[in-house]
Amino acid sequence: MANMMDYLAWRGDIDFKTSPFNEVDCLILCQITYLDYSGIVPATFEKRSPTLYEVLQKFELSVDYKKRADVGALINPASVDVLHKAGETKRFGSLRPSGFINKIDLQNEEQFAAITFTSDDGWAVIIYRGTDDTIVGWKEDFNLGYMESVPAQKDALQYLENASASLKCSLIVGGHSKGGNLAIYAASFSSPKTKKRLIAVYNNDGPGFKEEFFLSDEYKSIKNIEHTYVPELSIVGMLFSHADGYITVESDAKGINQHDGLSWHTNALHFEEQADTNDQSKFIGKTINEWINNLTIEERELFIETVFGILKQTNATTNSELNINKFDTMLKMLKATSQLDSKTRDAAFKTVQLLLKYAKDNVGGLLPHK
Repeated sequence: MANMMDYLAWRGDIDFKTSPFNEVDCLILCQITYLDYSGIVPATFEKRSPTLYEVLQKFELSVDYKKRADVGALINPASVDVLHKAGETKRFGSLRPSGFINKIDLQNEEQFAAITFTSDDGWAVIIYRGTDDTIVGWKEDFNLGYMESVPAQKDALQYLENASASLKCSLIVGGHSKGGNLAIYAASFSSPKTKKRLIAVYNNDGPGFKEEFFLSDEYKSIKNIEHTYVPELSIVGMLFSHADGYITVESDAKGINQHDGLSWHTNALHFEEQADTNDQSKFIGKTINEWINNLTIEERELFIETVFGILKQTNATTNSELNINKFDTMLKMLKATSQLDSKTRDAAFKTVQLLLKYAKDNVGGLLPHK
């Protein structure tokens, strides 16, 4: 089945005036946002910054090309191929990237990156990067389970307001994975002046929010322009509560790998859609969310701090580093686990037991329907 690379071959010679920006275009920009554009794309918002084609040339000639193209263990390495193909098309090559930011703050447990693509036709697309290879990025994702807001959400809102003040054009906001969550958050809490210029918000398999978020006036103010897409076996996108009306997309990957946007099927205009997510996705989502909802805020925080405290003892900062020497990593984690005080160890064990209980209770959802 066709994916975004095929879409680029089919539609690359068609400009946005002829065929307006759509959800597949957004996913393509999400994929190339996982790459490092430091020193190539301006950090400031500019209407006449170098085109994506020109950025591609600089990217290819950069002395640290391999490092820039390395997206780590959990992101598809073909992301750089998407950049190469998109940058050479008429459709994407004329877009002007600017406002690139890539922020890792270990103290505040934040991973945040974004880039804005401006069109000469009078609109711009703000793309928030999803969770990258950094462990602190994954820690921040888990923090969504008990914090009112995380640092990346606050920075996403500020980034949108800064872009709005600088560019003075129609705005589209989008992201993949955590980036989709950031897009919805930033759009929802943006100022009335900025909201008037928002024309679409795209969430590609991003984790959700607390249930009350979707009842808020802030979310209701952007509900009609928000579009959420998830694969058939969505896990990340089913975390926490989510709005009704999401669209399910075909994928040729297995398990959690369906989170990879390069596995999503597309035709010449849109994604290939399915009626709904499959039973396995519903089982996993229901199990995890029941587990989370039945933990107190304090229990959630303790469990997360315990798990990532153990990971910290490995001295790894990325998931790739954890995979380099799995045996040594496992030994360090076992040692860290053994050093936990009995109260913390018992609390973590009981939390895992609760997860297993809900998995057992929900297993009927995976059985064939008679």
